[in-house]
Amino acid sequence: MSTIQPSPEQQAIIDHPLEPLRVDAGAGTGKTTTMALRLVELLERGPVDTALGITFTNKAAQELRTRIDELRTDDDLGRVDVTTYHGFAHALLTEFGAYVGVERAARLITPGFVRQQLHEALREGTYQALDLTSAPHRVEDMATLAGHLSNHLLAAADVAQVVPGDVGEKRAELLTALARYEDRKRTLGLVDYGDLIRLGHTLLIEQPAVAALMRDRYQIVLLDEYQDTNPAQRELLRSVFGDGFPVTSVGDADQTIYEWRGASLENFAGFPHHFPTADGAEAVTLPLTVNRRSGSAILDAANAIAERITTREHRHGLRAVDGAPAGDVGHGWFRTAHDEARWIAELVLEEAAGGRAWSDMAIIFRKNAQIPLIREALANEDIPTQVVSLGGLLQVPEVADLWAWLRILDDPSDSPALLRVLLGSHFQLGMGDLVPLADWVRERDGGLPEDTEAPGFSLLEAAFQVPDLARPAASTALERFRALYTELVEDAQGVTLVELCRRTLAGLGAWIEVEALSESAARSARLNLYRFLDLAESWSPLEGRPSLTAFLGYLSTLQEESAPEELDLARVARADAVTLITAHRAKGLEWGLVILPAAVQGTFPSGPRAYDDPFSRPSSLPFEDRLDASALPRLDPDDDKARKEALRPRHWDQEWRTAYVAATRAKDRLIVTGAHWYGGKRAKGPSELFELITDQPDATVHATCDDPGERPETHHSSSDDVAPDPLFDDGWGDALRRAVADPQWSRDRAESAAAYDDDVNQLSLRLDQLPDPIALEPDGPGATSVSGLVTYATCPQRFFWSEVDRLPRRPAPWLRRGIELHRKIELHNRGVVPLELAEPDTYDFAPDEAEPRPDAYTTFQASRFGQAKPRWVEVPFRLTTGDTRISGRIDAVYDTDGTWEVVDFKSGRHRVDPARRVQLQAYAVAIDEGALGSETPDALAVTFAYFGDGLEEVTETVDAEWLTEARDAIGTVLTGIADEQYAATPSPACHHCDFTRFCVPGKAWLAANPA
Repeated sequence: MSTIQPSPEQQAIIDHPLEPLRVDAGAGTGKTTTMALRLVELLERGPVDTALGITFTNKAAQELRTRIDELRTDDDLGRVDVTTYHGFAHALLTEFGAYVGVERAARLITPGFVRQQLHEALREGTYQALDLTSAPHRVEDMATLAGHLSNHLLAAADVAQVVPGDVGEKRAELLTALARYEDRKRTLGLVDYGDLIRLGHTLLIEQPAVAALMRDRYQIVLLDEYQDTNPAQRELLRSVFGDGFPVTSVGDADQTIYEWRGASLENFAGFPHHFPTADGAEAVTLPLTVNRRSGSAILDAANAIAERITTREHRHGLRAVDGAPAGDVGHGWFRTAHDEARWIAELVLEEAAGGRAWSDMAIIFRKNAQIPLIREALANEDIPTQVVSLGGLLQVPEVADLWAWLRILDDPSDSPALLRVLLGSHFQLGMGDLVPLADWVRERDGGLPEDTEAPGFSLLEAAFQVPDLARPAASTALERFRALYTELVEDAQGVTLVELCRRTLAGLGAWIEVEALSESAARSARLNLYRFLDLAESWSPLEGRPSLTAFLGYLSTLQEESAPEELDLARVARADAVTLITAHRAKGLEWGLVILPAAVQGTFPSGPRAYDDPFSRPSSLPFEDRLDASALPRLDPDDDKARKEALRPRHWDQEWRTAYVAATRAKDRLIVTGAHWYGGKRAKGPSELFELITDQPDATVHATCDDPGERPETHHSSSDDVAPDPLFDDGWGDALRRAVADPQWSRDRAESAAAYDDDVNQLSLRLDQLPDPIALEPDGPGATSVSGLVTYATCPQRFFWSEVDRLPRRPAPWLRRGIELHRKIELHNRGVVPLELAEPDTYDFAPDEAEPRPDAYTTFQASRFGQAKPRWVEVPFRLTTGDTRISGRIDAVYDTDGTWEVVDFKSGRHRVDPARRVQLQAYAVAIDEGALGSETPDALAVTFAYFGDGLEEVTETVDAEWLTEARDAIGTVLTGIADEQYAATPSPACHHCDFTRFCVPGKAWLAANPA
């Protein structure tokens, strides 16, 4: 058996007899381990040799499987099958589906294809009650109602019509459309996830021998996350494992947060009588209450949240492990959402400076809408982030550009997509540049007969017909567009969909633009593009041949869903990044630091948008038709107010359960924040969740703001963010103000007085909507990196083109080999960082580090550094000097009896370069100021270790005088940056510079000093 020492609660569950059992497992109480221990104990003790574990996701199934394998001492003792609820049903139908008309070749369709088929079914009918002016909303209603049907083992024809009037008529038409959807699935040989459960249940009811065969295969079944099952899944399981079969269900009613997609509170609450013992008695319930994740202060807050849930079956709270640290609970209140976001970014930086990994921090949101602002604040501090499942793949800039290109290649009349292309970063046209194109279209459309059915002229046609634009640069850009469009149109006729995507990206130079981004941004951009390419490559239509038109139709269908999983943003497994995630996605995960932002009235907890009222919502299922009707409130069909009062507690219970899940993700620090202003017309106040946290006895107050003040000005984009206007040097906003302030100015600019007279009234009307000039806020602390310091010390002009006005940089093979050497050393020291994720900005490379020799890593292995274990490896730090924040990453710190040696590994050969010294100076000052933690060394040395031509070390001993000199050197560099002193200083570094083709002094120096 395992060496794990179970708690008394766990031991009681492990030893429980082979009979139905409900385990009430609170958050963080080790339920997966307990389930695995129970299974392994039964297998190794002998009464069981076959077992089945069923959980919700493939990830959870793999985790349970892994835990069981780790605990088993003999793999030959018994068989354990682990699957998901849908996987269990799918296996049933794969083996026995012919009994209910499901062929082995039936295709299981994902939600995206489901919505496409719902579209088709809706389009095939005629309607009197449904409003089809917004077809996507009606498809959403169909999808919701279809989900209700499958969750309660119903087909469209099974629903009784109990609601008269408009709502009943709309529901009847939705059900008719759903009946067509069911017919389409049968015709095409398709099944969706709801069908798996419904048809599996039908199979077991109609074929008792199949149910008996399944019971004979296993001697115990474990049901994980049972509180999230729907009534149809419950009945499926009862039909095969009811009547006293040893079923152990594990769940937590306080974490039932998926009612909106079918989960039923009645399942977990009713398990004792749904799965009685062989003699008819109710199943026993055993608790797990000792939380092994969170500190006691966090659990006190979580228990207080749980007390707000009115339908709790039990009242025992979570308890911390004896001797566990209390942890920290805190809160902060700010004036604006921008203030809140900036403070959160500063907190994350402080935690990282104190040694907490980025991946040990999460910001958990109630709504997706709050994510972008905080994500931007973190990005401004160059904090790596990972956004989990926004469903926003097509909104990511690099993917949106590719999507726009595909749209205009498929449909030349798609002018919004064309505008995205022409106004984007590649062609950089301004709206004023496109006036001649719009005029061309307007003139030709005006010449068409009024009764013509012919389509009008498109902006794309104008792009090929108008020879020149006002600006020469704009004309050149338009010519480049025409050439690329023509090339891609030809390619589209003969290549696969994914190959067309690749050629489009290549033609745009997209990969080069991605490489010019910061490290974390470039990684995210690449992964999102790869995700889109994978989607294009794997997509296959349900009917007909693959085509660009069909693929774009599929994407448009997915776009209509609020957050389609198919369009989730890409994520890096085990990436060292701060997680941004919604509370529903966070379930089952944990982090050291958890921040809950936007805890304001109406947001967290979230107010109701609409109740699941079958008397007012056509997409709701009448309660009489639901399998859990006995647990639902009775509704008065004639009293709207009474129905809302009856349904309101269910909504707020769901919200408090969501808050409970979010709070229990924290291990040692939980912080709740909010602000008065989030862009609305009225200031917001703290939510009940925020006030609950403030009421905790030892809660830390991080920030307060009692006075909301005046409503902040709405943010407007700066005119600096767009291409220059070819007609007005100071932009159209300034021109309109001048036109109204000085009519003569307008007349002087106008080509004709008549044109002016026709337009001036329109200009006056627009003036009321123009933004006032934005008051510039004082600049906050500047930011640079250690590499930036070295670059500036090498050549200020090079720094300008690298950090200030960034220009594209050429890929450097020697730099890639240098990265590989650093990664090998890092893997040597700790062995956890994937080599393929390395990027140049990961390390503090000197801008002209020489090419490494092939034996550089061998030299490292044979050196004293290869034989010793560093105290820190690739440790990031932040150092604030004056108004500037400096970020860096130290390769290694070795500790010998209190003497620290900071080592920077160089893959090239040693040569004298005074500019590089500032790198070691920054490292030493950072350590002296506690950037690696509160501990400081008894003595400190800094070393460059060169491996390019055998080992050569350059070491300096750090003392007070040395540190003073270092601070002065860093200060000199930062002063030059602040004063914008960017003069070129040619040197041997010019031989390795990416910008010599732009740099006149550099070219001259190279001509006089050839390599």
